[in-house]
Amino acid sequence: MASVNYIYSVAADTFNGQVNPITLKQEIANSAIITIALDFIDVVDDVLNIWFKAALTGLEELELTTVVGAHTGVLGVADTPDTIIAQLTLEGRNLLARAKLGDVAYKQLGWQLGRGGYFADRPVKITPFIDNGAEAQGYFELVDNSSWNTGTYISLNDKWFIYGTHFLEGTTPDVTIRNIQNAILDSTDSRHYRLVLPVIDPLYPERLYIQSLMTGDMGNSYPITAYHVGPTTNFNVTPMAGGVSAALEDAAWPTPPVIAPYSGTEGLIEIPASTAVSFMSRVGEGISGLGAYGELGLWVQILDSSYETEIGNYVLYAMSHFPIQPKTDRTILTFRVIVSF
Repeated sequence: MASVNYIYSVAADTFNGQVNPITLKQEIANSAIITIALDFIDVVDDVLNIWFKAALTGLEELELTTVVGAHTGVLGVADTPDTIIAQLTLEGRNLLARAKLGDVAYKQLGWQLGRGGYFADRPVKITPFIDNGAEAQGYFELVDNSSWNTGTYISLNDKWFIYGTHFLEGTTPDVTIRNIQNAILDSTDSRHYRLVLPVIDPLYPERLYIQSLMTGDMGNSYPITAYHVGPTTNFNVTPMAGGVSAALEDAAWPTPPVIAPYSGTEGLIEIPASTAVSFMSRVGEGISGLGAYGELGLWVQILDSSYETEIGNYVLYAMSHFPIQPKTDRTILTFRVIVSF
């Protein structure tokens, strides 16, 4: 069945002439009267279009008009939120880049607070912001460019790059390394395509570095091997190493490994810029030691990936340091967290 559009005037039909589509979506979802599923909302100048997957009843349409009339266009929470800017971790940046290529899918899962270098009685930051995630990396180093045999190959996760088939010997070792790099870049085999990035460091032109695009220490499990059939060995191999899953320095609330959910429908409240999204988080009253919390971490879960062993992993996607100075232990803390990327 085709979607049905209900049209309103932003200036005349809303509470104060403003619309926040994400907040309005939450308000419609919270209605006990409207049972038809919302499709999407768009605003063009003064025209507010609200599309449902089927026609509303008369009572539901009356309720929709009431919801629109009460809509203020603001964040949709009673508290005045603090705004915190969270930066993507290295793992988060890798996930975002891969998601844009369609190689991985993940969902915003929730958040944690940590003490992160603050003292309860002295809320002053004493340690620097540290992104302790790192890309796992290994390399091949060409040590013999004069003796090649059919059957010499490099293996990336059991994908062979064979001398004489996928790459040829160059006039110098660095040319051969570039030939191997081009062979890897030209291949679209799912065992390595968009999972690793081959890079040549100008300071070591006889080495081909393989950087993992997989999250955290998962990259360390990615095998690289080299073989040579004949009397000499062409390559030295340094296996993947260095990948570390990012984590808060001192995760404290909720008690790990529990992650707190976002407030509202899926937590997302707005898209303040083309390179940012905003979430709402709340810490309820009576949480002891609030003055010690000075670190916020946002977590995602991998739902699908071209590398199956990643599926289901929890990844620290973004984090921030900030001082919390509550007046009492009954303070309700509300955070508007903007993730910039």
